Amino acid sequence: MFSKSIQILGAAALLGLVSGAQAQDIAPGTVINAANIDQVKTQTFQGKPLADLILPTQEKMIRELGLQMRLQSTQQIQVDPRMAAATKENAGKASLDDKNRLQNFVTGMPFASIDANNPADGIKLAYNFMRGPWYADVLDYNPMYFALINGQKGFEREQHWRFGRYLADGAINPALKDPNGEIAKYEVVLNKYPNDSRGLGVLTIQYTDARLPDVYAYVRSVRRVRRLSSNAWADPLSSTDLLNDESFGMSLDPSWYQEWKLLGKRWILGSAHSTVAVSTDSGNRFPMIDATKAPYWNILDDWEPREVFVVEATPGPGHLLSRKVQYYDAELHAPMLHWQEFYDKKNELWRIENCNYRPTKRDDGSMAQTVSYVPVYDLQRLHATIVFADPQGRHNYEGAKAADFTPGAIPRLIN
Repeated sequence: MFSKSIQILGAAALLGLVSGAQAQDIAPGTVINAANIDQVKTQTFQGKPLADLILPTQEKMIRELGLQMRLQSTQQIQVDPRMAAATKENAGKASLDDKNRLQNFVTGMPFASIDANNPADGIKLAYNFMRGPWYADVLDYNPMYFALINGQKGFEREQHWRFGRYLADGAINPALKDPNGEIAKYEVVLNKYPNDSRGLGVLTIQYTDARLPDVYAYVRSVRRVRRLSSNAWADPLSSTDLLNDESFGMSLDPSWYQEWKLLGKRWILGSAHSTVAVSTDSGNRFPMIDATKAPYWNILDDWEPREVFVVEATPGPGHLLSRKVQYYDAELHAPMLHWQEFYDKKNELWRIENCNYRPTKRDDGSMAQTVSYVPVYDLQRLHATIVFADPQGRHNYEGAKAADFTPGAIPRLIN
């Protein structure tokens, strides 16, 4: 009887030790990979079960395609106090009309309150991301560096693209506002290297009344700028895995989509304090990419628990997607798009885009979350485009003017 009691107590103590070990957080710096993911999913980080933090599509990327995630503790996001003040001052002014077009927006984040239980608030997150000046009033990446990678054969080529954006409506700096109140934003994406593709790209002008944009392209053969169909706003970006409406996460007017549905709020792993920067060494531009084994595109970086809103967006019938699922950071003044899943017309997973962010001191001295790099993975044809922001990129720089983003400026921007 005594011996049996000892055995029972010993077993209970052992179970207690095991339970305690399972309840203990794993350490920051732990790298999640295909070899340890089964074990990791039984553990917690910052008190949260990793089985809940890791999205199913992230798990797929880890198990099947070699993604690794180095865990780091959640860090506070630095917010521009001007941004917070503008949002507070203008709270409640912005609204949506019966066609989901943004009305009465001034500056700051258009919608200061998001109800996680209201599916209709999904479009408000899209407007906050697109129209709020949280990233920058104006920016110039000259260039961005693109790495194009074949998942079966390896590195294909390097490209340089110039990317510029100018908020003509909603900017913190009132001097940037379009005097006629018609233009919402200028955005330009132009290829500069290699020479055989130099000049490819588009200039897009979006309007405050949500009409389809003006889209212009440089025709190299005749050295002239030509206007394209307004429907080109969602066309594939030449030779890459991106669509034109996916630059740095998303580039569109939310009213162009049929539906935005807020699915709820949860925690995931996102990269908000990336340690990766593209190299200035032209002979070794992408040392952070693991080119030693298939699929030849993985980058080891820091990931932290982030609270997010989950949104399902449905474009119109002419779009290449049937739907996309998006994960917006819950920080009001930095609605980072950490992860997106793009589904084809058969509703099969086609591509994944994840934006890796870092805190950045902008040219005017303010702080903001800006993109470090953006991988876009085409899982159906096993191909990737990784976009690296210019480490010397200009954000909120002096001297920006709308004339630098007109069709006539395209040849100058290329050169």
